[in-house]
Amino acid sequence: MNRSDENEKGYETFGCQVVKAGGKDASSQPLPHYPRAANWMSTVDDETLLSAMTLPGTHDSAASIDSWPFVQTQKLDIPQQLNAGIRYFDLRCGIRDDIVEMVHGPSFLGITLRTLLDTMYVWLSAHKTEALIVQIKQDRKAERSSIHFAQAIWTCLEKKSAHWRTANTTPALGELRGKIQLLRRFVGSSLTAYGIDVTHWQDNPSRPFTIYTRHEVRITIQDHYSFPGPEALPSLISKKGRDVAELLDRAVADQDACHWYINFVSAYEFNFYYQLTPQEIALGGWVRFKWAHGMNIRLRNYLQTRKSKRRYGIVAMDFPESGTEDLIATLILSNFSGAKHSRLCWTLDWDVTIILLMLCFSVLAVFAWLSTRESP
Repeated sequence: MNRSDENEKGYETFGCQVVKAGGKDASSQPLPHYPRAANWMSTVDDETLLSAMTLPGTHDSAASIDSWPFVQTQKLDIPQQLNAGIRYFDLRCGIRDDIVEMVHGPSFLGITLRTLLDTMYVWLSAHKTEALIVQIKQDRKAERSSIHFAQAIWTCLEKKSAHWRTANTTPALGELRGKIQLLRRFVGSSLTAYGIDVTHWQDNPSRPFTIYTRHEVRITIQDHYSFPGPEALPSLISKKGRDVAELLDRAVADQDACHWYINFVSAYEFNFYYQLTPQEIALGGWVRFKWAHGMNIRLRNYLQTRKSKRRYGIVAMDFPESGTEDLIATLILSNFSGAKHSRLCWTLDWDVTIILLMLCFSVLAVFAWLSTRESP
């Protein structure tokens, strides 16, 4: 078996295939979009712990503004992500001139944290059944600033403290509706009880790792975003797929509802041999006249074979609306089973049916009106 055959076989990790140029693959055909994703938490019981749920999320959530390929990780802005059903947000920040700005690595994204959070507050005020998890990370050193990063964050959050839960324990959904739970990925003085502490986050580990906080919160994380040697797109996606699938299966098998799982689907590669952007890894690309599926459709297909109620934890993605339009909806539906699952699907599809019927009646009314005008 040659190397290309081995790479193709590696796609079985998520049950997908490499498609030859000009070929068709039924699994890549889009399924209906769910218009009620903006309020999907309204049908989840108040007693449900956030750690016991499947929460669609985005990696580098604010990086929809800069279009440079190795900076951009999203096409949807924050309100669009919220309306699509995203409930976990990965916010990378830096402080410059005493102002907290959104960044992605060395790049400033042209928006402040305060402006971004204001959009979340407005949205939550109109969607009081929903709850958000926001991780704030200090992603670069301060520039020309006289205040500490932690103090700048506290000042920013304190202005709208009613929207925040900064406790260091796992909340139930009923407690968090209309609010944001903070995951704190920055250090500072006197911050022991300020949000859930994830400052012991490891950088690019090859294996999942677990954070044990001082307040008995346990979080297992998969964040393997870059591989040590040159990897062609099919090989990289196959290896990343195994990383993601392993933690999905661990989350499902774990009966401890208090145990958090955070699973990053994102990755990139930049070296002399390959320059693979986050978008290519998420959506796929051409490799020697064959289309290699990206992580998003592979993840969707993997989930589609496991349709019963399952806890996958937080699943953080790049461009989650692309590659297959129902990936977010598939993750959302894993929170439901039996009659509730069927009722939710029926309700969401019924909305689409009503819209189509209204359009049909409108077209018929126009034709009827035109016919009366043309009659002698």
